Amino acid sequence: MLNILRKWLSKGGRGEKQNTEGEENKDNQQSQKNQTQNNQTIYGQKYQNIKLTRNLQDNITNIKNAMNNNFDIKAKEFRLRGQEIYAGVIYIENIANEDTVLQHIVNPLMIESSLIIDRDDPILFKTIIESMVTAEYVKVVESIDEIILALMSGDTFLCIQGYEKGFIISTRKYVGRQVGEPILEPSVQGSQEGFTETIRDNVGLIRRRLRDPNLVFSVHQLGRRTKLEVVVIYIKDIADQNIVNDVIKRINALDIEGVQSAAQLGLHITDSPNSIFPLFQLTERPDRTVRGLMEGRVAILIEGGARALLVPVTLPLMVQSVDDYCENWIIASILRLSRYVGLFVSAFLPAIYIAVTSHHPGMLPNVLVLTIAGSRAGMPFPAIMEAILMEVTIAMLQEASIRLPRVVGQTVSIVGGLVIGQAAVQAGIVGPIMVIITALTAIGSFTIPDYSLSLATRAIRIPFMILASTLGIFGVSMGMLLLLIYIADLKSFGVRYIRPLSPYRSSDLRQILVSSKKSSMIERPIFLNPQDKQKQSEAKKGDGYGK
Repeated sequence: MLNILRKWLSKGGRGEKQNTEGEENKDNQQSQKNQTQNNQTIYGQKYQNIKLTRNLQDNITNIKNAMNNNFDIKAKEFRLRGQEIYAGVIYIENIANEDTVLQHIVNPLMIESSLIIDRDDPILFKTIIESMVTAEYVKVVESIDEIILALMSGDTFLCIQGYEKGFIISTRKYVGRQVGEPILEPSVQGSQEGFTETIRDNVGLIRRRLRDPNLVFSVHQLGRRTKLEVVVIYIKDIADQNIVNDVIKRINALDIEGVQSAAQLGLHITDSPNSIFPLFQLTERPDRTVRGLMEGRVAILIEGGARALLVPVTLPLMVQSVDDYCENWIIASILRLSRYVGLFVSAFLPAIYIAVTSHHPGMLPNVLVLTIAGSRAGMPFPAIMEAILMEVTIAMLQEASIRLPRVVGQTVSIVGGLVIGQAAVQAGIVGPIMVIITALTAIGSFTIPDYSLSLATRAIRIPFMILASTLGIFGVSMGMLLLLIYIADLKSFGVRYIRPLSPYRSSDLRQILVSSKKSSMIERPIFLNPQDKQKQSEAKKGDGYGK
């Protein structure tokens, strides 16, 4: 039966139609009246705020014209079984599920229905909704602009001859890749599932991990043209309602044509769009998203984006990893501290090397000074030029490894670095110690879990090199002081970026700097101002926690 209906749909299906002359004239008059209305535009056509007419064909024509008569707009007319009532369906091919259109709309009305309905029945719409259409979601509409928006989301419009209202019926087709492993955030012991580009799948990944009735999904629409769904997620009895309201307010206040990813959305709603440090956290891991929600943070998903946006965020939170909570607290603390060391090395090691070798060689042991001097004998460039040359080379290699296909990207990064470094040393362009410093700097950046933060350290590296070359250690120290002042002034949705380092709170600091024992992780981070401050009950002495 479905195969027959598919063939019928492909031909544009319409049964024989019989109409009284009086009714036809009435419908034509109403159609002409609506066609001479306002000249307001919607998507380039003159149909905004125009209502449906009683004429079925005019309604279909107006909707198709409003959507520029694109080839993928499918419109079919048919007659209800055993009755002189005609109807039509309109949908967009490939984003609407054609099987759903056939099984839940056309088949019940055209073939299976045995109800006898009077054309003048005042409750016709209620009868169709309750007894005929079996789709998941049905809504009564009467304006063309509302219909167009629903069609472009994958829904189907059903209209009936002689009525000025119609139905929006849920028939969306969700096509996307399967849930796979996170690419940018691999984990040794954490979950191996990552977000996809389908927002429904991403919501399901969060639901499966957080079965709390207080979990709220607030759906919004973003973009004058894209009209994408944006979902704001939070736990009602944990998250600070002021932060939640601020997030929703910023999203609703956006007047843009559209965004295509959570990263783009974050740049539009962040406190300081020009900050080189990320003031929102992007993650492709559902488990990290759930952990953020349980701490009192707010997550944002966008249709078509494979990453979630977590706010507010602080600098120490960017250094945390999912594996911190899967290891013994001592091991996890060592790993976390190594990331802080890597962050410092990535940002400041080249500058410190340049400052010491160029301005303060007396700070080094004599043997090391002689070694450095010997390695630099005959070098044509000063240390600052060597460092900048190597920094630019490493940056290009990293960028190339990202843009190239995954199969050859890692090979280019590793082999390219070794070959170029060795060739530069043999050619006498850079010294071997500078190659070591550059390699340590790159390794330090690889320890940073957040890619955006590693890019920020790359951005401040060269300015610090210049300060070191001109003013030595004094210049590096002044640069660090100014950087600290700058970071301390940053905010992420009202939360200081440097929290909990300033203002200081010992319990928060223990959770951020080291992976504490369970007995010291009883409270949620106070700087997030959670409503429910208790994370878990206090562990009793001797229960295996905090011995």
